[in-house]
Amino acid sequence: MDFALGLETSARLLYSLPSRSSSGMKIKGAVLSSSRADCRDGGVYSVDRARFAQSLNMTDCIVEQLRSGEAFQLVRVVDSVDGTLKVVKIVSRSMIDDDAVLDGVKWLRRRRLNCPSYSKLVDNFNSPHDWYLVFECARVTLKDILAREDMDPLPVRHVRAIMHQLVNAVDSLHRRSMMHLDICPAMIEIVDPSTIEERVYTEEGCFVKKVVLCCTEIRVVFYGDVGSRTDRDVGTDQYRAPELVFGWASRSGTDTFSIGCVFSELLTGRPMFPPCSEEELYVLAKAHVFEAVLGEFPPDVVHSVSFMHQGLFNSSDELKGFYDLSEDLRGFLCSIKTIQEEIEDDDAEEVLRSMTMISPADRVHLSDVLSFAYFSRAGADSYD
Repeated sequence: MDFALGLETSARLLYSLPSRSSSGMKIKGAVLSSSRADCRDGGVYSVDRARFAQSLNMTDCIVEQLRSGEAFQLVRVVDSVDGTLKVVKIVSRSMIDDDAVLDGVKWLRRRRLNCPSYSKLVDNFNSPHDWYLVFECARVTLKDILAREDMDPLPVRHVRAIMHQLVNAVDSLHRRSMMHLDICPAMIEIVDPSTIEERVYTEEGCFVKKVVLCCTEIRVVFYGDVGSRTDRDVGTDQYRAPELVFGWASRSGTDTFSIGCVFSELLTGRPMFPPCSEEELYVLAKAHVFEAVLGEFPPDVVHSVSFMHQGLFNSSDELKGFYDLSEDLRGFLCSIKTIQEEIEDDDAEEVLRSMTMISPADRVHLSDVLSFAYFSRAGADSYD
């Protein structure tokens, strides 16, 4: 059966299945709307499930909603032909010009044929109302690897190799005037997740067995920026750059910041910032977290933030509202380590600091990152 028809059929099952968030928890409401052609519920775009119903094959089903935006939706589906998972980006034709979608599709298809650094676009089709971009689903991501206690910490050579590929892949997007805007460990696929054991020498002066990846080749999970580039809530909380949080325009340095957050997690084994998505005052919480980890806000940034969010700073340019934060977050802020305290490798610290400056204008250009001394060490561009 044609995958496109199977996908359209899959929505028939939607209301007999629980809607699920990316964390696997049930969420209120269904993924797709039941009637309107283009409905806007709280600024989130949803898709009429009736548009899918074309086939009688009921083995396909939408199993998870990944993300929704003003003009797009990401869903994970099962392909009934071969049983593999696919990710489908659904883009509203009434909100996004067809030429923009087709231009993105052409680029994604060229990348599929000529460059293994990105997720593969396997199909695309359209209905009168929507475009459907079908991608392979990442099997194992860097998030999965970082969650394994038996692999913590990653070997330094693997950290350099992963960063080398990530920087090159995203810089390639920037050269095409495209931005990713959702770089995080879950968006970095490990091509070959097989592992081996090797013996490593510890600080205690003994050899121990360590589980490591056989190969560190990665693919960047990228579904194109059409429909999502201007979305207000783009990005993943702990990896979002200040400009996304404060509502400034995104730029290439936005991705640079997110890559820096991934770099920090590779070095330390834990996210650079605590989660703030459940904080009642999200922008205030992120501002305090940024200052605690990265240092004081530059005067020009204070001015820009205050223009968008009045009341965050007092007359002395100091952040307000510490006791409006949750108790857990206040505890984190009181025990936070600076980058200098957290990162022992001076060369790695230099890279991390240059990528995660609060002001986008102060960040290093991504094309210059690999010229740092940290990446001149042997093995930085080797994936084995």
